[in-house]
Amino acid sequence: MRILSVDDKAENLYMVEALLRGHGHEVDSASNGLDALHLAQRGRYDLIISDILMPRMDGFQLCRELKRDPQLRHIPLVFYTATYTDAKDAAFALSLGAARFLTKPLDPEIFIREIEGVSAESASHPDSPPGESPEEESIYLKEYNARLIAKLEKKMLDLEAANKALQEDLEERERGHRERERLEQQLHRAQKMEALGTLAGGIAHDFNNILAGIIGYAEFGLREGSNPEACAQHFREILRGSLRARDLVNQILTFSRHRDHPRVALQIGETVDEALKLLQPTVPAQVELSFEKEPNLPAVLADATQIHQVVANLVTNAWHAIGNQPGRIEVRLGIFEVDGDFAHQNPGLSPGRHVRLTIRDTGHGMPSEVAERIFEPFFTTKENGKGTGLGLSVVHGIMQACDGLVTVESAPGGGSTFQLYFPVPASDCFEPGNGAAVPRGHGERILLVDDEPVLAALGDRLLRRLGYDPLALTDPAEALVRMREHEFALVITDLTMPIMSGLHFARGIWRAHPGTPVILTSGYSASLDRGKVAALGFRDLLVKPYNLQSLGQMVHRALNAPVS
Repeated sequence: MRILSVDDKAENLYMVEALLRGHGHEVDSASNGLDALHLAQRGRYDLIISDILMPRMDGFQLCRELKRDPQLRHIPLVFYTATYTDAKDAAFALSLGAARFLTKPLDPEIFIREIEGVSAESASHPDSPPGESPEEESIYLKEYNARLIAKLEKKMLDLEAANKALQEDLEERERGHRERERLEQQLHRAQKMEALGTLAGGIAHDFNNILAGIIGYAEFGLREGSNPEACAQHFREILRGSLRARDLVNQILTFSRHRDHPRVALQIGETVDEALKLLQPTVPAQVELSFEKEPNLPAVLADATQIHQVVANLVTNAWHAIGNQPGRIEVRLGIFEVDGDFAHQNPGLSPGRHVRLTIRDTGHGMPSEVAERIFEPFFTTKENGKGTGLGLSVVHGIMQACDGLVTVESAPGGGSTFQLYFPVPASDCFEPGNGAAVPRGHGERILLVDDEPVLAALGDRLLRRLGYDPLALTDPAEALVRMREHEFALVITDLTMPIMSGLHFARGIWRAHPGTPVILTSGYSASLDRGKVAALGFRDLLVKPYNLQSLGQMVHRALNAPVS
């Protein structure tokens, strides 16, 4: 049979054509009723299959025009439509002379059976008149409009439902995007807590060692008070241990802050060395941990806290991979020049100088299919309860934030090698040295307020040693009274005090004595930094514990700063 298929949707035409041609029929196609009518007038067709809702001329109009044409009325027409509203559609179609009214989708076997049935009926009744057409034009138009409006309403409802579903899908995608961002933030925080847990044993170990030294040398100092030379040595050891404790506290406080990580020019060798010292006590005794670095490494743009995270994760994974067997973890830092070929082979890197951090272990290694997935969040090969799968994904994210890259090479039984590439900025930035002489005062009056009597007394002695005339108090209310009685060149106040905070105390000073320079001191405040302190009106922020040099330099700057 030669069949004409009419539908405004290309995919529907394709499916009907493929089905009919598969059963040996010849098929032509048209995308609307008007084109189909022109084809029918020029060629000979044994059957026409038509959709209803189409542009230019719909299926109802096509059927009516065919049945009104004496040369075409013998061609049987089958309606095949998806917009079925009720039985009146089929009745109207048959009243126009259609041979069948079929609804999409239809089982292919049933569809072919219906088509072949129409063909057989047409062959057995070649001169049969068409179905009854409405005699009056007004009757036809009324029924046609009713059917068309019903179908359009159905189409509109379908479109509204589709639009609603699309809107819900877009909203769901947006919710999913926000949820993903929230989970990524939680992932980074959870990984940080996991790393903190790993470091906790090492921190406790270091603190106990520090305290043991301080307590021991303090006892020696008390017992050997008659020997000034021995006491001086004991005090030097106490001071050395106290500075180590201060540095350890600063590291863990920095690591625990939940805030964004601005990148600064960083001597990464010093940072890696600090992280390894914290990790050393957690590494099993049978595992040798070594660190080598090239001299005079340039600075890179990174965040010290994140470098601690990277080293903690990779070193911890390394000794986990070694297990209970003797082994080695080698950490190396050096310059690596990335050329065009290497950058092409490692997307994410740009040609130029890089500092390369290599962490190699002699553990059990891993197959390639595992190595390809290790940077995926929550992917882990560890036993349940021994790892969350967060660490390496965060390492990957940190390296992306540094505009760098992390790679891994591993093989079963051959250990693993992680290499991290940090780009060197165009101009290296280094912090100035801190070896300048401590500036001294010339008898300036300074008011120092700290609610801790020991710290107030210590500050008093340090300021007198520096050549100033201090008044140290523990009560900020009393200090405000003294401010009315005496004139002070500078005020140094603690932040956290009972009854009145350092902020309220400073505001009281400025109300009575506008322009008085005030330095704020604090042991720790996650919400304050030097920029925020300056915005509040303070001259500077002095972080405890401070020593003679840091106190002397800050007081000198505060007293000699230009009046704003």
